[in-house]
Amino acid sequence: MPSGTIAMLNVDHHIHMIPVGRVQQLSIEHSAIKKIENEKFEFACILRLSVEGEAHPLEDVIRLTFAAARLPGSQMMTELTFIQNHIIKEIFDWALSGELSACSSDDPLAKECGIALSSVIIREMLASKTLKDVLERHGALPESMTMTH
Repeated sequence: MPSGTIAMLNVDHHIHMIPVGRVQQLSIEHSAIKKIENEKFEFACILRLSVEGEAHPLEDVIRLTFAAARLPGSQMMTELTFIQNHIIKEIFDWALSGELSACSSDDPLAKECGIALSSVIIREMLASKTLKDVLERHGALPESMTMTH
C-alpha cells in the first residue's frame, strides 16, 4: 500500500491532505480559450481528484493567461493541452510515489511554489520551454504568460 499524502487545494481554497492510498484518480479538463481583455486571452485547466470515502472529487482550477494579437486557433490549444497533461501526469506520478518535494527558498520560482499539487504544476508549467515555444509559434507572447489558481 502506498504511503504519503497529496496536498490538494480545493475550490473552497482549503488545503486537503489526502493519504495516497485513498486516491482513486485525477481527471483533467480544459476550457476553451476566451478573450478577457483587448489582447489578453485565458483558458482554465480543471483538476479533479477522486478520493475514496469522499462524496465529490476535490477540484482545483489553474488559469493560464497570455497576450496575443488575435485569438489563437485550435491547433495551439491541442498542443498546449498535450503539454499540460504531460506535466500534470508527471507531477501526479511523483506525488503518488512520494517523490514530490517543495522547492528551496533560493529557487528563482520559489514564489510560485507551495505545498498544493496545483502550485507545483504551476511552477513546472511556468518553467516549461516547450509550453512557451508553442505560445510563441502561434503568435502569443510567451513572456506575458501568467498562471493563477
